[in-house]
Amino acid sequence: MTDCRLVMIEWEDSAQPIAAWAYLDSLDTSQAVRCVSVGWLINDGPDVKALAPNMGNLNDESSAQVSGVIRIPTRCISRIVGLDEPELDSLTVISFSAPSFRPAKERKQQAS
Repeated sequence: MTDCRLVMIEWEDSAQPIAAWAYLDSLDTSQAVRCVSVGWLINDGPDVKALAPNMGNLNDESSAQVSGVIRIPTRCISRIVGLDEPELDSLTVISFSAPSFRPAKERKQQAS
């Protein structure tokens, strides 16, 4: 588990399928969807990165568990940022110094 670093990955994905009938000349199919995922990098392969947002059974490295694993094709990744991981015993206050990647509208609603 010590070799799994905590990271934020920015990447691009395909958009949700367009379910309804639409005129071909009115469709905007030119953009991908920008995504941001945070977790422990459990596989840093040349073709695929695997990210686990949840880890359990941390007291025994031989039986540590993960859930919610996402596999991201390396060619879709625009940036990987290493995050400082606090000691588990000292988690009393978490300070966010980096800017939020949530849309501005969502940040304003949650701040109110």
